[in-house]
Amino acid sequence: MRDSSYNSSTQVNSQIPFQGGEKKVMKKSLSFLVALALVFGLFASMAAAADTDLTTAQKYQQLVDNKVLKGTTDGDPHLTSNLTRAEFATIAVAIAGLQEDTASTSAFKDVKAGQWWTGAIQAAYNAGLVNGVGNNLFSPKANVTVQEIIKVAVGIAGLTPVADATVDGAAAWAGPYIKAAQDAGLPVPTNYTAAATRGQTIDLAYAVYLSKQVKPLSDVKAVVNADDTITVTGKTAGGVDGVKVAVGTADAAAATLNADGTFTYTTAKQAVGSYDLTVTAYKGDTSVSSSKVSATIDGFTVSSVTVLNGKQIAVKFNKAVQEGTSVGGTSYNIADNATNDANSYFLLAGKDPSNVSVSDDKMTVTLTYASFLSSKDAFVQFEVKGDLKSASGQTNAGYKQAIQLSDSTAPTVTGTTFAGTVATLTFSEPVPTATLGTISVNGSEIGTDTAASIYYVPVSDGLAGSEAKAVEIHGLSVATNYNVYIVGGKDIFGNYFDYNGTVNVPNDNVAPTITSLTVAGSVVTVKFSEAVSNAGKAVLSGEADVNGVPASDNLSATYDLSGWLDGATFRNISVKISGYKDLVANPGLDYSSNVSIGLDQTNPTFQAVTTDGQNFVFKFNEELNHAFNTGAPITYKYTNTDGVVFTNQTLSGTRTIGYDANNDNNGVADDTGEWNYLVVDSDNSTTNNVPAGKYEFTINSGAVKDLAGNSSDAATAVITVSGSSSSGGLALSAVYTSFTNSTNPTNYQNLKNNQLVLEFNKELAAANDVSKYQINGSALPNGSTSTFIYDKKHVLVELPDGSIQATGTRTVSVTGLAASDGDTLGSTKSATPILNENVRPVAQSVVIASDSTLNVTFSETLGNGVGNNGTPSGSISGVEVWINGVKSAASFTYGYSNNVLTISSSTANTFNATQSIQVKFIGSNVADMKGNTVADITLNK
Repeated sequence: MRDSSYNSSTQVNSQIPFQGGEKKVMKKSLSFLVALALVFGLFASMAAAADTDLTTAQKYQQLVDNKVLKGTTDGDPHLTSNLTRAEFATIAVAIAGLQEDTASTSAFKDVKAGQWWTGAIQAAYNAGLVNGVGNNLFSPKANVTVQEIIKVAVGIAGLTPVADATVDGAAAWAGPYIKAAQDAGLPVPTNYTAAATRGQTIDLAYAVYLSKQVKPLSDVKAVVNADDTITVTGKTAGGVDGVKVAVGTADAAAATLNADGTFTYTTAKQAVGSYDLTVTAYKGDTSVSSSKVSATIDGFTVSSVTVLNGKQIAVKFNKAVQEGTSVGGTSYNIADNATNDANSYFLLAGKDPSNVSVSDDKMTVTLTYASFLSSKDAFVQFEVKGDLKSASGQTNAGYKQAIQLSDSTAPTVTGTTFAGTVATLTFSEPVPTATLGTISVNGSEIGTDTAASIYYVPVSDGLAGSEAKAVEIHGLSVATNYNVYIVGGKDIFGNYFDYNGTVNVPNDNVAPTITSLTVAGSVVTVKFSEAVSNAGKAVLSGEADVNGVPASDNLSATYDLSGWLDGATFRNISVKISGYKDLVANPGLDYSSNVSIGLDQTNPTFQAVTTDGQNFVFKFNEELNHAFNTGAPITYKYTNTDGVVFTNQTLSGTRTIGYDANNDNNGVADDTGEWNYLVVDSDNSTTNNVPAGKYEFTINSGAVKDLAGNSSDAATAVITVSGSSSSGGLALSAVYTSFTNSTNPTNYQNLKNNQLVLEFNKELAAANDVSKYQINGSALPNGSTSTFIYDKKHVLVELPDGSIQATGTRTVSVTGLAASDGDTLGSTKSATPILNENVRPVAQSVVIASDSTLNVTFSETLGNGVGNNGTPSGSISGVEVWINGVKSAASFTYGYSNNVLTISSSTANTFNATQSIQVKFIGSNVADMKGNTVADITLNK
């Protein structure tokens, strides 16, 4: 920094040419904000300027190339020429990024409308950069001096003049500006009072232009954290080497400045209120820039309460809930700890939820109940207690509002994942397993029979009720695409949904590995890197191999090595796990580990209670002794739907160990984890159903035993069972379709796939208004018709071809109908028949298979309509073969092979590659598996 003398005078010349009036100046200089070597690297447009050794001509050219300056008409920059005041005004306005002003009345008498310099001079005047030479004159053709361009440059760069500074050879008014420019490192000429050349002006303008491209502080933000601290972040540039942050009027503290120029600072925990934070950037001890941001610490409140579906409510808070309670369980005072409802943080109609989960950001709490169906569309009081705390320890203000338990949004399939040959389709909300609809793969309906080549398994949501969060489709092949349909599914509140998508099963040639091996007693648990189809076996020389029992997710397996103890209480061994394979049979490498096994001395632990309508089902954390069903009693307090309380009750129904939790084997416990259940029959001898009401159970110690003979500990649980109701009126009694032709009443045993017969319990007044009939809640397709058939209790609905894309259960409903006696519809106005798809198969191509055989490929599997897949049981009609433009008179036989129709001639050498062959389908009875006949078409070979 160059030495300069200072004097006590702060008066400035009233005739400063480029900015008039009195100028208030600070007594401290701000260092200039640009290190040119860094700046050049930041801008693509400046890429050519890799160092600071540019000539004045090169700087000029870069300003022209970047469209900052327009350049001269003759292409010569005239760098040695003096610069007029008008020319300098155009440069100053360009460097400052101002728009020329040609609309305003000129501030100077000698600057006229239409002159080339008028817009620039007026814009500079408007911005406070220039003020003329007095008497409302500007003198546009006069030369501008060096000290004048320095003063304007300091203003454009945003520098603060140094109060009282004087500079030898310069006017008194110019000293503060020259000193500020020198301190900032600007290229300042020393012939201050001389006329400025164009080259001197370009050098100074170029440096100021670069300084305006780089901000020492940018992207400064303040974010309030879950613990009520505030984190300030941002970016620095231009050689900044320090950042400090001050909260309000408190002392500033140093932020962490990273190598990439970003910085971060987190305050201490703050009280509720609004805060201004000042961020200051430094070069050394010199402050070069500052910025202010604000942040508000809010109180802990409920932001929203949303009914998600027929069993769940989402409570969103404005900040994270306390970490200690965000893990769920008894810390939320929910039903599984059998405390009084009044102790719960959340109450719906005075009742606590059966399950609580918290989002990853801890700001949304999802509450699960058995079902809202009995209170559908009703307004119910919902409450959040004030003693629920935020992550920072704040109590909330409490919340109590009536919410409507309604849901009109249909479920969707939100994604598909794969594990070997199993595809999992995930739903947007829980869907009752009983109303998943009909699932088809490549046009063929699939079920839950695991003996089938392709079948599906509902994936329980693990919460109250019997809903699935997804379905798994088993039996697929890797590297293969499948078309999947779900038809006629509906959620808890009866919102219908269909799904049609392509499932692309990926290939897999990566072998599984064992990621961990642990021991509990004599049971070894192994975790795999991916799901396995075969858990292999545990091997020890001299002992019998022990087969692994995979967990339900197939990501781990257990090996019971109690048989290897040989009467000892413990034994140190080297166990080897061998023969495990992933879901596509890739084998894993053998894995060995030195372990110590011992007797199991851990008691089984109660986890949850549910009901299937007729039984109470108690789940424990491990497999139970299958034969021990005479353990300690389970007592309970029962409150019925009228509020009458029955205390000291004992479950006296039949006890059974084991429960078909996934309902895949006619009530037999045959899967992993299904022997963890104690099932107790209902005490209701009248209906054998579990009566509606609230049950508060005490599960006494010794109720069950595990396989090692350890007795269970005491536990408590609460479950609420809902009731149901129904009503009558004009009713839809049944819907007959082609799917049930064999069991339909005699008159309706030959229905086509596009026909439905609706049967009512009374004669209708009219039948031909198709708007009265719906499928899955939607109007019938265009072209549908409805008429009486045989009598006025039966309505024939006919749908257009192709309107049912996949076979499956649909909900057929009626609305607005009236009986001939004036009676109206009651609540029984829908049915859920299975509708066969009615898409005609399309013949796609024909090829010569041999000299006597043609193969015709169709869009789907053939069969059923005139026979089964293979050899048709009936005669095929409506198929013509033309050879070289002449209809063949040969005798043909036909066969089905999946989606191929085989046409065989009884005569050898009927076909050859040189022939022009056509196969025509005209009113043919060739049909798909659902009896839809082929569309008329002519194929050419």
